[in-house]
Amino acid sequence: MKVSVIVVNYNVKYFLEVCLHSVLRAAGDMPVEVIVVDNNSTDDSCQMVLDRFPQVLLIPNKDNKGFSKANNQAVAIAKGEYILFLNPDTVMPENFLSTTVAYMDAHPDAGALGPRLIDGKGQFAPDSKKSFPSLSVAIFKTTGINKLFPKSAYINKYYAVHVAERQIAEVDVLSGCCMLVRRSAMDIAGGPFDEDYFMYCEDVDLSYRIQKAGFKNIYFPEVDLIHYKGESTRKMTLSYVRIFNEALVTFVKKHYTKKQAGLFILFINAGIVLRAILGTLKRGLKVLHMPLFDALILLVTLWGIKEFWVTEVKNILPIKAAVVYATFPAYISLWLLSLYFNGAYDQPYRSLKVTRGMIFGTIVILAYYGLLPPEYRYSRAIIIFTGFAGTVILLGLHELLYRMGILRFIPYDTLPRKAVIVADEPAYKQTADVLRQVNYAPELTGRISPSHTSTNALATIHDMKQLLFVTNVNEVIFCINGLRYQDVFSKMQECGDRYEYKIHLPGGQSFVGSNSSATSGDLYTIDKRYNLSDFAQLRNKRMVDISATLIFLLLSPVLLFLVRKPAAFLANCGKVLAGKRTWVGYAAGPSTAHLPRIRASVLCPYNVLFGYHPSHEVMSNINTAYARQYTPGYDVGLILKNYRYLGGQ
Repeated sequence: MKVSVIVVNYNVKYFLEVCLHSVLRAAGDMPVEVIVVDNNSTDDSCQMVLDRFPQVLLIPNKDNKGFSKANNQAVAIAKGEYILFLNPDTVMPENFLSTTVAYMDAHPDAGALGPRLIDGKGQFAPDSKKSFPSLSVAIFKTTGINKLFPKSAYINKYYAVHVAERQIAEVDVLSGCCMLVRRSAMDIAGGPFDEDYFMYCEDVDLSYRIQKAGFKNIYFPEVDLIHYKGESTRKMTLSYVRIFNEALVTFVKKHYTKKQAGLFILFINAGIVLRAILGTLKRGLKVLHMPLFDALILLVTLWGIKEFWVTEVKNILPIKAAVVYATFPAYISLWLLSLYFNGAYDQPYRSLKVTRGMIFGTIVILAYYGLLPPEYRYSRAIIIFTGFAGTVILLGLHELLYRMGILRFIPYDTLPRKAVIVADEPAYKQTADVLRQVNYAPELTGRISPSHTSTNALATIHDMKQLLFVTNVNEVIFCINGLRYQDVFSKMQECGDRYEYKIHLPGGQSFVGSNSSATSGDLYTIDKRYNLSDFAQLRNKRMVDISATLIFLLLSPVLLFLVRKPAAFLANCGKVLAGKRTWVGYAAGPSTAHLPRIRASVLCPYNVLFGYHPSHEVMSNINTAYARQYTPGYDVGLILKNYRYLGGQ
């Protein structure tokens, strides 16, 4: 056996499907075995492998063993002269294995080899090649200073910028997303991945040991490899910073002297704190920048209307500053909370949500105003006019500043509007049919022929770049049916990152891609989508629970005589307020492991008929429909119809 390809998978079924398709194409006539280790995925990845790729050896784990242990499981049974450690969110061209293996055969001093990585838009990914974490490298990396000087060979040494993008060269570290390792060199170096690393830095450790054993780690840009979920995706999260630095500490303790490791760890921990502070501030501003902008506009509007009302309309003494300082923050906060809970800051942006949020906010503020002491109630008219004027001003400024390009943070729906499919005529029809079943799919402009003839096509693939420009197309879908992955790679890099790219397999039900290395991979699929998977819907559901509970408590003197189990009803009110229960949820009995997780419920998602219990199959279908079609109104309707059972069924 020449090559053993090892892929560790966890809940990325559609990316794995494309990955395996490309690997088997690249294998050709070469003696290659493919081993997939699944870390207890819940997305039917294992069944997909069994159905679509019966020639692949599958190891289904009962728990998530982590990257290192899972890879080592496969290494233990692998028979290849070379081991290719490969991530499931990668795509290789047809010449990948033949080219890389030929180089390794010709260079026996090469212990491991890594390709030039590109992201989902064909752009070079800098983590293709890296350096060992010396003290300075670790400090610049963990603090993020290296991002400020991306071309500095000293400050950004972590990404080995001294080696050119297209230069075959020896480097310290290769990316673990695609690492072709000589089995004999790996055995001499002490075996495969160190299982002390659950995630991250295991590639650094293996590269280090291979080099220490007298072999070279070769950066080999003669072949490209798409890596959708690149390192730049993970490094944006605080959890990644923490886990990565913990792995780095493990590496330092293992390979450095005690004195060096102590100093190293001190600086690493300082870097974690600094990175955490900066990351928290950045994420906070990213989330709150639009609410902060709205708060400023509402404050100016409220202040202006207050001044106009006092001086021009009523001609009365100014409102005391203490009263203003006590009431204005509360009013602004209530408007912002109303905007938030009405989805004004959810994607896609809708003016209706802003209008609705301002109306409800104004109503709540008027109710709050009525509860204030007399000295704090200066005028309801100021609140009403601010609510009206604030709505108009917010909508106008959102639209104006968005169109001017000044405020790009407004979450408008940015899904592509136009797409072309690169495919022959039969494949185009099949692909278009699947695409029409996808929510938010782009509008199809037409077909690009993968051959030299453009019959019934907009153009041939050779003229694709010019066509995309003149037709203002946003997205290209490559149907891999008579089309080589090499051609896909070539066209992505030729056309550039101004377009989005997807890959569709013949007979497949998904379109896999990524907008850039800064996104974690995205796809279109006709799989069932659940409303209850959406954070906004879960938030709305929680608001229904809280609002309903407060109303129930207010009406409890009456409801206690109407519900069947009064004591249990009051207990349920407490549990719902505490977040331990939800008023409406899945029916107990059928498995809900495949559905979005929600709290245990008081009521089932159907009208209760005393003495009748639907079958398991019926309840399972009802649970699925509830998860898919959920709206807050669904809960409200069921609560009103089944109020007698609020103490339980």
